Amino acid sequence: MKTPTLKEKVEMYEKFLHAINTFIICGCNTGIRELVVNADNWSYSHRSGNGEISDKEQQQRINNAFWNLINTPKADKETIERQKAFKLLKAKI
Repeated sequence: MKTPTLKEKVEMYEKFLHAINTFIICGCNTGIRELVVNADNWSYSHRSGNGEISDKEQQQRINNAFWNLINTPKADKETIERQKAFKLLKAKI
C-alpha cells in the first residue's frame, strides 16, 4: 500500500471526522464503534513491533491502518438493511 501524501492525509482525517459527526447525528453506534476501532488500529500501528520488524514493514502497517480509517462495513450493512426496511414500510403506506 502506498504511503499517503500530506494532502491525502488531510483529506482522510477530514473524512474521518465528518464520518464521526454523521454517525453521531444518525445515532449509529455501530459506525462510531467501527471508527474508534479503526483509530485505535491506526494508533497502535505506529508503536507495534517494538523494533522487531523492519522500518518498511512498520510503514506498511501504518499505511494499511491509515487507508482503512473510514472503512465501516458493519455500519454500511446496517444502513442498507434500514433503507430496505424503510422502502418496504413506505410502499405499504
